[in-house]
Amino acid sequence: MRNTGGITLLAVGSLLLLGCDKSTPATADSATVSSTSAGSFDENAARAQILSGDSAFMRGMLAKNVDSAMMPFDSDVVQLGTGKIVNGIQEMRAFYTEAVKANPRDATMKTGGVRFSNDHSVAWDYGTYTQTTDMPNGKPAKSKGTYLNVWKNVGGRWVIVAATSSAE
Repeated sequence: MRNTGGITLLAVGSLLLLGCDKSTPATADSATVSSTSAGSFDENAARAQILSGDSAFMRGMLAKNVDSAMMPFDSDVVQLGTGKIVNGIQEMRAFYTEAVKANPRDATMKTGGVRFSNDHSVAWDYGTYTQTTDMPNGKPAKSKGTYLNVWKNVGGRWVIVAATSSAE
């Protein structure tokens, strides 16, 4: 199987952070602040910010705009499940710069939900994805799998600090 691992790597990587199966308005990509002070945590606002971060990532990938796709990531992000460890925003940017060369498209995602730690400082979202990319020979290849993103609230802004996925 010629470069099947690379296609799986691309599929897992480029859909790792898909947005939910609902469309999100472009204005949702702004850095909406959600407070975590005692008694004032708005779980619905935090969930919306996390899902809009996922959606912004996917729109960036499908538009082949890697800078936009990097918006939800923390500078010290770690990604697993791609056949190697991607460590930090610069490695992440290089990884996705290569990933968009396989022309990701026809992306769908089914979110399983967003959950929060008891102190609301950490959250995770998870679900399943499908997509089509191009093989090195130019033929399209469909892929699917699962993903998990770990988010941290930094000054009221949710950022991805760790991500992992598994292709089927």
